[in-house]
Amino acid sequence: MCALWNDADAEDATTKRKQVHENLGVILDQRVKLNLVFDEAAAGIKDLSATLVDYNELGVTVEATSLEGASSSWEGRGGSCFIMLQGRESEGGGQLLTFSSTVQSMKKQSSGVVLLVLTLPESIKSAQRRRSVRVIVDETKVPLIKLWNELPPGVIIATRSPLLNSERDAKRGLRLSNISAKGLGLLVPKVMMHKALIGLRKGAGFSIYFTAVSQVKSPATPFWVNTTLRNILESKTKDEVGLGFEFVAEGGLNEHNKLVWCPLKLDEVSGLGKFIFKWNLDYYREKLANE
Repeated sequence: MCALWNDADAEDATTKRKQVHENLGVILDQRVKLNLVFDEAAAGIKDLSATLVDYNELGVTVEATSLEGASSSWEGRGGSCFIMLQGRESEGGGQLLTFSSTVQSMKKQSSGVVLLVLTLPESIKSAQRRRSVRVIVDETKVPLIKLWNELPPGVIIATRSPLLNSERDAKRGLRLSNISAKGLGLLVPKVMMHKALIGLRKGAGFSIYFTAVSQVKSPATPFWVNTTLRNILESKTKDEVGLGFEFVAEGGLNEHNKLVWCPLKLDEVSGLGKFIFKWNLDYYREKLANE
């Protein structure tokens, strides 16, 4: 019986090691950034960005261009690594992966580039279940959101008043509940909904303008999206309704301040994914810090 268990354990370990090497191969091919979050700060730094340059059974070598020098204080530091893989065109979206590791050594090359050698992870796991990760946000991340009935291309925005406007309605309970690169959720007080969104129905089209901020004091980035209302969820315990919108087009204003719409690429809004990734990474950093 013991021999059977040993064989099963060995086979499981071999399978995990193969999966680790396959994932590291994809990360290396895509040249995506790795975000390292350490359990304890080294040289005053607790997290940094790096790029995978090599891996083998002895370890994982990453290049940290933000570091100016090598220090033995990094050796033995444990932490977590987060990577957003690019999705296949047929799948859309990306996949957030994570693994735990420890710094084995650190050296500075003659070119000035600093390399960290990490222990080979035992496993690499998905940090999300959704194909396109959805994050919970508040007004610090999305400070402004406006909603209209679907606007046609060529319209001059100044001539159209929004049905909902967080500048005016946030103090009365309007708020964004979650967002992804494919859609967003709004929480609307029932009184406001029955007044501003008369005859609301699934499948209706709406145009939304919102701004996104990656971190405090950073400039806000504007986004225009055309959406389809997919869900209407009326709360039984709160005086509010949850509305789920799917992005179907993205847009912007031309030189004449007229609205222009474009098809989505891979069913996602261009440029929004990096904000989703940053906010999701912040969530996992906070989660790790509180564990």
